[in-house]
Amino acid sequence: MRKLMSRGLIVLGIVATVGLSTPVLASAGAQQNGSAPSRTFHQEESAYRASQRAIQITFRSAVKQAHATYEYVLAQATTSAQRSAARQTYVAAIIQAAATRSAALIALGSAPAKSGTASGKSI
Repeated sequence: MRKLMSRGLIVLGIVATVGLSTPVLASAGAQQNGSAPSRTFHQEESAYRASQRAIQITFRSAVKQAHATYEYVLAQATTSAQRSAARQTYVAAIIQAAATRSAALIALGSAPAKSGTASGKSI
């Protein structure tokens, strides 16, 4: 009986050791503190912000070009009809630039959210 009890304790010790050490060994090669998801989030966020900046720069460039064209045409205009047409063309160019920017921002979508949170902000 004593042999059976000591064998049972040995088996129980082995099972406990294997049961406790297996998760530790399995996670030994994994990256700690969620650095891979965090890195991925930061890369996605950087790409998103770069796209936003590019869209905004394109919009500002279109507005500057429209304004420069308006100033040039306005300097050449001799009648009120020509000035009015130049102003209408300028306003139409601004509206087109804004519509293009809006479409690009809609196509870009919302900012990436951190995994585990709905809004991307920690509570």
